[in-house]
Amino acid sequence: MPPVANRTTDIEIPRAAWSSWKESGKARQLRRPLTVCEVRALEDRRDELAPTVAPYDPREADRVALTLTDMYGGYPSMGSRGDQSVAGRVEAVRRTVAAFPCWAIEKACQSIHANGVWRDGAYDRKWPPTDAEIVDAVREAARLYTDSYRSAVNLLAAEVEEDHYFHATKAAAE
Repeated sequence: MPPVANRTTDIEIPRAAWSSWKESGKARQLRRPLTVCEVRALEDRRDELAPTVAPYDPREADRVALTLTDMYGGYPSMGSRGDQSVAGRVEAVRRTVAAFPCWAIEKACQSIHANGVWRDGAYDRKWPPTDAEIVDAVREAARLYTDSYRSAVNLLAAEVEEDHYFHATKAAAE
């Protein structure tokens, strides 16, 4: 796994390059063009994070199913259901979390198995999590990596804002 944070690409470049305001209805723009070194650093960070935030590979489907089965095994109410019911539940949730990386699914399921689900201000170990609660936990597990990845992608795709002051000054001088 790559480092969770990179000071240069995750903090310094965004702080220096993003415009301080966003025009309504438009994508956020850069206050200045990125330097060649900044572009290279952001491309490296994007490429480094891409496999980490990619959806799990179909070859990992059994691993994801086992992780979900282990998580559900921590809930006594799931034991009273038949094997087919639990297998159907695992398959349905596996398809629901298919857009997330395997490591994030494993991390979230291990946390849910150990702690339960956060409900009404406390961890609940009595009832198994809903699909939405599992997705929220997986999304949270992957959040730092996905935020850094999206930041790099957005910075590389952003346009430089027009300098209205520069254009007005230039027009007045002519």
